[in-house]
Amino acid sequence: MSKIKKVSDKELLLLPHKDIVRFALFCAEQVKEGWKGIPECVAAIETAERWLEGKAAEEECRVAADAAAAAYATSAAYTAYATSAANAAYATYYAAAYGNPHLIEAQWEYYNELLHFDDIAEKALLGEIV
Repeated sequence: MSKIKKVSDKELLLLPHKDIVRFALFCAEQVKEGWKGIPECVAAIETAERWLEGKAAEEECRVAADAAAAAYATSAAYTAYATSAANAAYATYYAAAYGNPHLIEAQWEYYNELLHFDDIAEKALLGEIV
């Protein structure tokens, strides 16, 4: 059985920066069990979410990410680091490490929604999507 191909760095670069962060947050949410009990990771995720809303500066994201990485040299900490640093590709690799192809399939579905958002929104407005 062949492995499902992960979303690559090259593919992620087709997205605007904010969508890369959204994708990273989506991936981090998939593996929340691995980081939800680590306060520094939770803070890094929350800071990235606030940044998307325009309520946190990039420097705050960097500080939160560095704190998460310094607190624990684990995959969970690096997931939070990847998210707040907008390196979503690492989050996809982390999710793939769980050996669950459904995680990767869900990532592809979300990635395609982000990539084609304008087309999807236009069809929805024109009533082509019910």
